[in-house]
Amino acid sequence: MSRHIRVMMATLLIVTGILVFLPSSYVGAGGIVANQSFEDGVGEVPSGWNLTGNATRVDTGPIYVGNWTARITGGNDTLTLWITKVVEMMTYDAWGWIYVSGNVTGVIALDFWSASVNGTQLTPTIMLSATDTNGAYVQRTTTVQAPVCTTCLRIRLLGIDWNDGAEVRFDEIGFFWLTGYCFIATAAYGTETAAELDILRNFRDQVLLKNTLGSLFVEAYYKVSPPIANLIEKNDFLRAVVREVLVDPVVHFLQWAQGLWRA
Repeated sequence: MSRHIRVMMATLLIVTGILVFLPSSYVGAGGIVANQSFEDGVGEVPSGWNLTGNATRVDTGPIYVGNWTARITGGNDTLTLWITKVVEMMTYDAWGWIYVSGNVTGVIALDFWSASVNGTQLTPTIMLSATDTNGAYVQRTTTVQAPVCTTCLRIRLLGIDWNDGAEVRFDEIGFFWLTGYCFIATAAYGTETAAELDILRNFRDQVLLKNTLGSLFVEAYYKVSPPIANLIEKNDFLRAVVREVLVDPVVHFLQWAQGLWRA
């Protein structure tokens, strides 16, 4: 086994062993996962999504994690997903990647509801959008707060201002709560803007989220980490121990080895 492979394996084991992931502008498979349903779907239908018009899922080869993406080719095409058990007054991070070809605007539309389908829409629709992306996927993100009485979020993937021959694809759609210091490394540093956290984010995005096992681990972590982070946040001694004994050594190691794993 080469030295580079040994270093990469050691880095992966150390980082995943202490659960040091946190939200950022790109989280490929974390939180309340909508994107994984593209991979889990059957035939042309992503799991959990309702399709109208000619909306479909297509195998376009490797895209971040997996091969599948959602695609629309006309103004009547829409993919709709209802996320239930949304907590009122909670702040959420929402994101998605959009590929646009031709004269059209690709849109990820978000709105909060009192109940799915037959409920009342509680907020104006928030739109993450992109025009022609020059053959690449571009990310769009936003932070939103669920209003009082919210129980559901509706996500729609669509396009506006269509011209014939245009196409829009969507991938890596996600939605995750942000409240206090929900993640262990963030709680250990006491802030979301510590420079050390950028190293951890970059390793997650450039190494872990580019393979299935790493993505599944990140997803599982996002589901179990908040109570651990809350405990760390409330105890100054514990926060110092976690930071100095666990997180700082990993950050220093990643800085030393970044020539091997940085894109």
